[in-house]
Amino acid sequence: MDEEDLLERRVYLNKLYDLYSPLLTEKQREAYEYHEFSDLSVSEMAERLETSRQAAFDLLSRARSRLSELEGLLGICSRIEELEKRIQRLEERCWDK
Repeated sequence: MDEEDLLERRVYLNKLYDLYSPLLTEKQREAYEYHEFSDLSVSEMAERLETSRQAAFDLLSRARSRLSELEGLLGICSRIEELEKRIQRLEERCWDK
């Protein structure tokens, strides 16, 4: 993956996090927030979570997987994006008149 793809993936996962974070475990939320929002390394996360590096990495991986799984099941993010596109098209029509 190139840098642009990684950035798009990160933005997408953060959107999913905004929607679905209440459905993650407390530890998964902590791990995700430490890594994504506080920009901590896995070692730093492990220290704050008082666990091993492997356990911290697993928590982060499970959180990401769960967010993707929930979007696949519920599709809320894709519905919101579609509604935003429809609103934009309607606004464009209004401005064209």
